[in-house]
Amino acid sequence: MDLNNYEKLLESAYERIPENIKQSNRFEIPKVILHLESKNTYITNFNKIINTLNRDKKHFFRIFLQKAGTMGEIRGNQLFLKGRYKEQVLNRLIEIYTKTYVLCSVCNKPDTVIQRESKKLFLKCAACGVREEIKEK
Repeated sequence: MDLNNYEKLLESAYERIPENIKQSNRFEIPKVILHLESKNTYITNFNKIINTLNRDKKHFFRIFLQKAGTMGEIRGNQLFLKGRYKEQVLNRLIEIYTKTYVLCSVCNKPDTVIQRESKKLFLKCAACGVREEIKEK
C-alpha cells in the first residue's frame, strides 16, 4: 500500500467521525447556577453538581463551606450560602474540590472513590489502579 494513499484514507476516516465523539474528555467540571436573594446565595443546580462529581453530599458540603468561609445548608435541591458570592468564585471552589477529591492525578479521569483508613483519606482510581493519599491544599 502506498503511504500517501494510507494517509488520505486515514484523514477521510477521521473526517467522518462525529464531533462529539472526537472529544477525548468525557468529564466536564460542573458550573454553578446562582440565585441571589438579599444577602444570600442559592446554588440551584446543587444536586446536578453532586451527581456529576459522584461524591457524597455531606462531604462536598463540608469541604465547600470550609473553603468558602461561610455558613450554609442544603435546602431541597439547592445549596444555601450566607452571603453574596460571584459565579467565578464558586466555580473556582468546585474546580479545586474536583482536582483534590475527584480527578486522578495520574490519568486525570473521574473514575475514583474516596477510601478512609484510620484518619487518612485516599483516592483510589478504577481506571488506572493508582491509590494515593489526599493532601488537602
